[in-house]
Parts: sequence; C-alpha cells; structure tokens
Amino acid sequence: MQLLSVDGRTLKVNRQYNMLTDPQLEAKGVTPHLRRAFAGEESVRLPAIHYDPAELGKPGLARWVEATARPIKGPDGAVVEVMLIHEDVTERLLETRQLRASEAQFRTIADAMPQMVWSTLPDGYHDYYNHQWYEFTGAPPGTTDGEGWNGMFHPDDQPRAWEVWRHSLKTGEKYEIEYRLRHRSGEYRWVLGRALPVRNGQGEIVRWMGTCTDIHEQKRARDELLATNRRKDDFLAMLAHELRNPLAPISTAAQLLKAVSSDRARVERSAEIIERQVRHMTELVDDLLDVSRVTRGLVELERAPVELKAVLGSAIEQVRPLIEARGHQLTTRMASGDVHVLGDRTRLVQVVSNLLANAAKYTPPNGSVSLSMTVGEHVEVRVADNGMGMDGQLIPHVFELFTQGERTPDRAQGGLGLGLALVKSLVELHGGRVTAESDGPGKGSAFTVTLPPLKAVAPVASEAHQRIDIPRAVKALRVMVVDDNKDAAETLGMLLESVGHEVRVLHDPGHALAAVQESPFDAFVLDIGLPNMDGYALARQLRAHAHAAAATFIALTGYGSADDKHRGGDAGFNHYLVKPADLNALASLLQQPATGSPG
Repeated sequence: MQLLSVDGRTLKVNRQYNMLTDPQLEAKGVTPHLRRAFAGEESVRLPAIHYDPAELGKPGLARWVEATARPIKGPDGAVVEVMLIHEDVTERLLETRQLRASEAQFRTIADAMPQMVWSTLPDGYHDYYNHQWYEFTGAPPGTTDGEGWNGMFHPDDQPRAWEVWRHSLKTGEKYEIEYRLRHRSGEYRWVLGRALPVRNGQGEIVRWMGTCTDIHEQKRARDELLATNRRKDDFLAMLAHELRNPLAPISTAAQLLKAVSSDRARVERSAEIIERQVRHMTELVDDLLDVSRVTRGLVELERAPVELKAVLGSAIEQVRPLIEARGHQLTTRMASGDVHVLGDRTRLVQVVSNLLANAAKYTPPNGSVSLSMTVGEHVEVRVADNGMGMDGQLIPHVFELFTQGERTPDRAQGGLGLGLALVKSLVELHGGRVTAESDGPGKGSAFTVTLPPLKAVAPVASEAHQRIDIPRAVKALRVMVVDDNKDAAETLGMLLESVGHEVRVLHDPGHALAAVQESPFDAFVLDIGLPNMDGYALARQLRAHAHAAAATFIALTGYGSADDKHRGGDAGFNHYLVKPADLNALASLLQQPATGSPG
C-alpha cells in the first residue's frame, strides 16, 4: 500500500510495498489516472506497471504490478490524500501470455489440419471453429456459435445428432456420429463427427474438442459396394431360378421317354421339349460367357463397313416372334438412304435385338414398341416402349452387371439381366455410347445408341444366308467319340451313326489309347475336360500313333476361350467346337480333309 499527499508525495508505504520497490520511485505512466483520483473519483484502476530490479539496483526478477487509487476526503469533502493499493500480478500476466501463445499455436495447428476442428465449453456451447469449418460450410464467422451448428445439418439428421450430443454431454462418453453437413455449394455431404472431453486434474470436464471429417466419397463408394453385393446376391438367386426352370420339364420328359418308348408321337414330343429347354439353358450360359468375355475385353470386333438398316432389319426378325407372341405393335422410322458405320455386323445386331427384346419383355401384352434411326453428326438408334418404365434411382445403374428391373408374373421370358451390360460394352467397343431414360414406373422407357457414322463406303456385297441340313455322309468314316459325359457321348454317337458313320464311343482316355492300338480311325471327336488326362494330351498321344496320324481331330468342349483354341491347335486339333455345337457344322467338318487349325 502507498499513501500519497495531494501534491503527489509519498507519505507512507507498508512493508509489502517496500519489498516490492523503492518508495521514492515515481509511478510510471500513472499520472493521468492519479489526477482522476485526486479529482475525487472514487476508484481508479491504474495500468499494470513493470518494475525492473536492475533499474532499482535490487536483485530479483522483474515484476508487474497493478494499482487501484482511492481518494481520502476531509470533512468538507475535499480530497486530502490518495491511497494506492498495489497488487503483484506477475504470475497472472505470465499465465495469460502463455495461454495466449498456446492458443495461437493451437489455432495455427488446427487451421493447418485437413479436418474441420471445433471446440465447446463444458456445457456444450460451441465457441470455436477452425478455418476449414468456415471454408467448407461457407458460414460467416461466428454464425454457428452456440447452438447454431445444428442448423448446418440435414433436417433428417438433426434430431439424431442432438440426441447423441446430449448423451455425450450427460455421460462424458465420446461423441461419434455420421451425418450430412451442408456444404457451401448447397449440397449436403456426409461427414464423420467426433469429439472427446478434456478433463482437469480433478477429472472434471473443462472443454470438448471435436472434428468433422468429409467422408462423402468413401461413404458413397461403400454404399455402392453394398448395393453391388446385394445385386450380385439377387442375380445368383435369379440364376439358380432360371436354371432350375428348364430342368423340371427336361426331367419329366426324360421319365416320359422311358415310360412311353413305344409311342412315337410322345417320344417326339418329349424330345422336342428336351431340345427346347436345353436350347434355353444354352442361351443362359452363352449370355454369361458372352458378357464375361466382352466386359473383360477379350472380344475382338471384326470391323467392316456395315449398312445399319440391314442390321436393324435382322434384329427385328430375331425378336419378331417374341413381339408377336406378346401382341405388341412395332413401329419403325428410318432415315432415308443407306447409313453405314464401321463395326461388327453380328455384334451390332446383338445390340439392337437385345434392346428390342428388353422392350418386349418389360412391356405388358398388347403394348407398343418403336424403333427409329436418325442421322446427323452421329447416328442415333432409339428403341422406345410404353411399358413398365423405370424408377429414377435405377436409371444410373441399369447398364451395370447384375442390375435388373422388378420381375413381374407376366414376364414369361425370364432372363438374367445381363443384356444391357452387354449392350453398353459392345456399343463402347464401337466408339459409341448408350443412354437410358424414363419418366417413371408405368411410363415406358427409351434407349438410345449413338454411333459415329462412316462417311465414304465402298460397295458391300450382300450376305447370303442359307440353312445347312445334316446331310447323309458322302464318305462313311470310322469315328471315335471320347467324352466322360456318357449321355452326351452316346447321343452324339447315335447321331453320327444315323448319317452313315461307324462310331466307337469311349469315356476314358486310357480306353481310347488302347482302342487306337487295335484298328485305325478316320476322325476323333474329343472332350477336353477328361479324367486322368485332358483332351489336349490325349490328342497328342493319339496323333502320334500310326492308326491316327492322318485322322481329323475335332475338339468338342465347354472351354471356349481364345487361349483354349490356341492350345487346341498346339495339341494337333484341326477344329475346335464349343458345346453345344452346331451338329450341321460338325457333320460338315467330318467330310473335310484333315487340314487347318482350330477355329
């Protein structure tokens, strides 16, 4: 304490003041404040004063001192003295400085982090956000303090976010939640919010520190992966269903053949049923293999100038039975003149026929289907219908594998939902693109294929299409059939015998090698997937024997990749057919000389 006279002289100090500084030291920069006290102002707080012991000739640390001036008045109310009460605030000021330095360091670190960082008081009042928060949200600084943060969440997420946050405040448990946060663009993006309590030495929560991490792309990828897995599961269930469907009539027809073997009419009818259902199963398997080859880039297009109207005509002819069976009205609209593109005719027919078949399947009976072609900078082929239509959420995924619209009871044609994935891949191989559109369920769908046109085209010879019936063998051959599938081997043997060949049917490679020792053969039809020895090795060993050196070797197998065919050539096969083979082609190959490589 220091007592001053009205003329500013120090009249008295206590012991604590003497320990702090020299009683005669004139207060630094305090005169204006003292004047206010001498003028009668009841309490005047003076600024902190720095005392340096070196200036005073005293040992010790520099100190900071704050003072309060209080006037002492006489009976007449006039100020006679002023009492200065000094307080050593050195520790407090140092702590404040350290706190400010630490806070500045924290803000620098927080602003350097890629995450949004925020902090609250123990009661949950938000009082700090880093630069990334304001950069992400676009909110003006300070507008999300307090409870303003909740308005940044998607309305559907706000109640849950509040519930989880209140639980953390109540229990002290960590805060963790995924919610959609409004981006400065107006889009809501998924973020991961986390917060932990900061406790003092007594275990009391003094602050909450939290972060928000943008996980929008990761969550979208995760959700898409889960959706893809669901579609795969649905596809596998559907595949099992589609493959079981033909098995029932095949099984029944087979039993019927045993029971009515003497009734020729019923035998023929049963055979037709089996043939029809096997053809359906073959188509399913072919679809799977075709999609696999195309989507993995294993298909090479046979590029040539193709007249597109002829392609559309061929596609219509392929799908016409289905369209007519469902009672649809088909309308076509074509650009005038010939329109050519550079591509694979067979694959382009496949593209358009798939789209037409899809339209027919997804349109209730007696509907309408249209096919149109327009020419401008690009060639556009459009297939539209007035059928089931598509939900908006399905359209972005309709060309993906395993995606299929709702299956309804009237869709007797079935299918695996692979057609559009195949269409997209084939169109892109032709340098084009395909798009889908629909106004919604029940409002029909439209698919548009866009292809680059071919400007100048040399005259293209018309293609002749003719059916080859299974002919009677011009020259009867001794043929060995080797297949471990006994039914497949025996039926093939019977067919070859019916056209005039002498056939030996075997099911084991060892028996085949023994048989060639006994007598010569003109031709060998071999499966590749044989027990103990595959067809490639068997062909090499048979070919090495004098009784088979000049024979025709034909592979008839379920392995149909380009690599399999190449291996067949290396093993000595003249021809390579994939099951189920065209029997006309097989009969024709047997009549050809034993030359050439698998094709």
